[in-house]
Amino acid sequence: MPATTDTTQPGGTPAPPAGATAPGPGNNLTGFTITHDLIRRVIPELGRRLAGAAKAGALDTATAERLTAWWRMFTTILDGHHTSEDSHVWPVVLEAEPGLAEVARALEEQHASLDDHLAGIDEGLRGLAAGTGEREVVLTGLLTRVAEFDALMHDHLRLEERTMVPVLREKVTAEAYRAMLASLAVGHDPMDFVPTMPLLLEQAAPAAREFMLGGMPPALRARYDAEFEPAYRALVASLPAG
Repeated sequence: MPATTDTTQPGGTPAPPAGATAPGPGNNLTGFTITHDLIRRVIPELGRRLAGAAKAGALDTATAERLTAWWRMFTTILDGHHTSEDSHVWPVVLEAEPGLAEVARALEEQHASLDDHLAGIDEGLRGLAAGTGEREVVLTGLLTRVAEFDALMHDHLRLEERTMVPVLREKVTAEAYRAMLASLAVGHDPMDFVPTMPLLLEQAAPAAREFMLGGMPPALRARYDAEFEPAYRALVASLPAG
């Protein structure tokens, strides 16, 4: 495997360590799968944390800022995932299954719509942190936006998983899949996304966690274990219950 793939890719797509094989037939989509699991978990979790903090009277500026920092880790992962899909993953899928071109266009259009919802959520979080507007009105609008985003994202993920994902796993050749991973690595600094990995792997199974981390260079893995994961645990411990 080319040296450029010797670390985790943007958007939760790993370059497997030497000798890694898929757990079953087809390409190993561990990173893809746990990213989808993360999306389904974190969006409603933000709503629960916001609502719980407000009910307890604990949604102050500092709490809003910590929630914003946590949420931005998630949006970094999500943005990398969607960008990778549009620029690298779907073209490889379409090489194997050209009949999915219309689906790929629909998914790309959905990404743009989802970005608008993300911007609205970010605006609401910034409003809470800055204390702009009437807090109850800002919170109500934000919770509504989170719920809408959650529903749209569930539909989006189902479409991907019903159409594109089976082709990516079963029809894209191993050679094309490795080339896709290598192309994803080009021009990306691991420090753009490695600090978000503790969130991505927070509820991953041990085998999936090791698969995702196993390709990291030793120095980066040491820094991950000593710095990024403890910092993430401290941030989560400071958040309202979700």
